[in-house]
Amino acid sequence: MKKLFAVFSIFLLISLCTGALPVWANEDTPDYQATVSTDFAVIDKTYGQFETEEYEMGNAVNNMLISVNAVKSESSLFRAYARFRYAKTGLWTRYLAFDSEYHFSAVETVSAYQLLFVVRDPMKGKTTVPDFTVQGVYIDEKLMEYTMQAPAEFEPIKIAPKPSLISRQAWVARPPKSSYTQHAVQRIVVHHSYIPNQSQYKGALSIRGIQNYHMDDPKTSWTDIGYHFLIGPEGTIYQGRPETVVGAHASPNTNAVGICLIGDYDPEKDPIPPVMEKSLVDLMAWLCSNYKVDPGVNIYGHCDYSTKSCPGLEVYKRLPQYRQKIIATIGQK
Repeated sequence: MKKLFAVFSIFLLISLCTGALPVWANEDTPDYQATVSTDFAVIDKTYGQFETEEYEMGNAVNNMLISVNAVKSESSLFRAYARFRYAKTGLWTRYLAFDSEYHFSAVETVSAYQLLFVVRDPMKGKTTVPDFTVQGVYIDEKLMEYTMQAPAEFEPIKIAPKPSLISRQAWVARPPKSSYTQHAVQRIVVHHSYIPNQSQYKGALSIRGIQNYHMDDPKTSWTDIGYHFLIGPEGTIYQGRPETVVGAHASPNTNAVGICLIGDYDPEKDPIPPVMEKSLVDLMAWLCSNYKVDPGVNIYGHCDYSTKSCPGLEVYKRLPQYRQKIIATIGQK
């Protein structure tokens, strides 16, 4: 624990020196959270595997995000696996394969988990797993049942144009730690950053700060920035993760595109700039028409899945207006 605190303190100091703070994007407080150190290493061998102990969780959850910090040799093939024990039946799932970030969602809760790491390396290099992080949240089972249903078909009359945005290369994003997991776009979840607020926003520097926080904080250690898109108060749209891959912004993350508005949009905080609203509506109109997402029922606020006020009450109150504007733009057959 002291080592993790020291590492995080260094991260904070570096962020302060580079002007990147504050960068505390508005993330959930998990019902279960753990950072686990391992001594798994494959050195000068062509094969190695390591199975962790079975970890019991004090709180049963039905959504989990596991991030594995694997330091791989160039020639190695690394694979992680996770399995989960259902709280009600005591039955375990099979081992489920992933690279470094796994998202588990179910209606019923789980109360334990276990990981397995496998390495194949024909060149006998060095691969280690210093640690992994686990975050778990409970979401109402009726909401999970509704969310995990296949959405009703939606056909727009026309495809809205894709708005201009700042590419990852342009805002100097770090590469992801590993490969992503593909998903089908079915929902949109709107967030606000809370911190940085509008006065603290420094353009691409703030976006890099949020990415560093998501990837380097010992409590997260995610593969990449969690959001798919971020929008500055001046209306600039930044590409985060590709929208076709699973993000890390609001469980259940699979099939959900996360859009973060930079600022604090709770009452009596930052005003909502019209130019930012236009960028948000234009972006969601393109997403809804291009991926056939029904804006009437499949645009959410983060608070629909969380006890947080995110995306801020002032933005949340305007979501019905945004939905109407999108329908007016793209139509419905």
